[in-house]
Amino acid sequence: MNADMIAAWAVENGFHAIDAGNYRRHDDTGMMTIEIKKMSFLLIDERQGLRPHLISRLFKDMPLSSGSGRLQALVLGRISHR
Repeated sequence: MNADMIAAWAVENGFHAIDAGNYRRHDDTGMMTIEIKKMSFLLIDERQGLRPHLISRLFKDMPLSSGSGRLQALVLGRISHR
């Protein structure tokens, strides 16, 4: 998986570009942000009334064949626990 693939996935799944490498999605319980770095990405889950939850993954740990599925599971796992 690489930065371009994560950016494309973010846009396809309701995240809006804030600036280069940063995508954000709002719902009625809080906000999720994906920050794409040089060799990794950071998922920030900010629910109302709670401290932010951070998940960081290296691109090399997200295989191309199932990378988008794993990213989907990370994000949907955070959304479903709200």
